[in-house]
Amino acid sequence: MLSIRQIYKEDYPAGKKVSYQYTSQKYYEIIYGRTDKGWNFSLVEENFETPFVKELEEEIFEPYKEGAEVYVAEINGEEAAIMVIQKMEWNNTLLLHDLYVKQEFKKNGIGTRLIEKAKERAVKLGVRLITLETQTSNFSAIQFYLKNGFEIIGFNTMSYTNDDVKNKEVRLEMACIV
Repeated sequence: MLSIRQIYKEDYPAGKKVSYQYTSQKYYEIIYGRTDKGWNFSLVEENFETPFVKELEEEIFEPYKEGAEVYVAEINGEEAAIMVIQKMEWNNTLLLHDLYVKQEFKKNGIGTRLIEKAKERAVKLGVRLITLETQTSNFSAIQFYLKNGFEIIGFNTMSYTNDDVKNKEVRLEMACIV
């Protein structure tokens, strides 16, 4: 049985690290250029020559997330996923910092349930939309967010390195109006 509960920083004095990994067969190639009257931008689905693997470890209660709400999804008492959301006062949005579902629990609707929780909190907090960041290399995440009502609203071709386009890891901004 799935349950979602909020957890708090004070309950984790040593911190709470999350390890995350994804493998992608596809990505979105960003094609952009200047024209005589402006710019053209497009995202085109492509296949990686070899599977793209990304691994990272993150501290959930980072100082820059001060005031964020953290939710854990558990199945029969076992942690299956975690989500971090934060109301951004300056633009009246809810920022989805993190949404991690453990590999063995993917494709069971847990991520969707957490997105529903975020939407519920967004309505209660009176924000205008939920925003998030992902990468063009994280094809399955993009598909997941699209399925859950998010749209691409922007990108940054040099967010992580000066070679983001070449590395096929362009930062995508997505949002969902609530």
